Amino acid sequence: MDIGVLGDVQIMDGELGWGPTAPKQQQLLATLALAVGHVVTMSSLIDELWFGVVPPRSAVTAVQTYVMNLRALMTSRFSHGRLDPKDVLITSRGGYRLDLGTGTVDADLFEEAVDEGCQSLSEGDNTEAAQAFQRGLALWRGSAPLDGVPLGPRLSLEVSRLEELRLTALEGRIEADIRIGRHRQVLGELRYLTENHPLHEGFHAQLMLVLHRTGRRGQALEAFTRLRTALREELGIDPMPELQDLQREILHGASEKRWAAQGAGWGGMAVVGQAG
Repeated sequence: MDIGVLGDVQIMDGELGWGPTAPKQQQLLATLALAVGHVVTMSSLIDELWFGVVPPRSAVTAVQTYVMNLRALMTSRFSHGRLDPKDVLITSRGGYRLDLGTGTVDADLFEEAVDEGCQSLSEGDNTEAAQAFQRGLALWRGSAPLDGVPLGPRLSLEVSRLEELRLTALEGRIEADIRIGRHRQVLGELRYLTENHPLHEGFHAQLMLVLHRTGRRGQALEAFTRLRTALREELGIDPMPELQDLQREILHGASEKRWAAQGAGWGGMAVVGQAG
């Protein structure tokens, strides 16, 4: 039995997938899945499920009922009697713990793949980095994690973190592809990403570099101008110094430097080495 949260919330048993339909049961399952192996206290669950409103006096009983219903659905739908749901969704120390073992929640597998990709990229193993990042990105089943699930404070933070990590994975995979020489293959994707993330300096740096290397110097400079305008209008700032250096090199026809990912995300991107 596995749990999917990179999209709608699903419980997987082999090729079969199912998710609870009641919003608060979805929210409860998502909260426990993103803390798999750890106890989530009753007070934390109540804060999550009734965020922004006064919890009813029956909140504790309601949570207990949601847990009972999840266990009943697990029994009726999955595992063919191999697992006792009480051994999976465990009552423990004033709360509940989802005990599925390691590698059973897609968000955890995604994070592991991103870590592997960043490590391979820092070691110069670009092919392995591209494969690791792509393996992680392939786990996503929709445009957003916990799609359609009500979000309290705990889940809102997790969604923001996972969405940011997805951008890191995209940026890292594209960086690996650029290092391998797949400039034309990533050009369309970078145009789409910069259009949808107009303030993201990493994607713009990559687009500028790819455009320059494919003989589109004017378009590379236009990409910088669009970014600079957006940053000034939205945030009142200029692009970071490394991007301004890249713009000057392209403007003057110099041999641009190689952009390499160091760690995760941009802020983590730096100009090192020389073009190859």
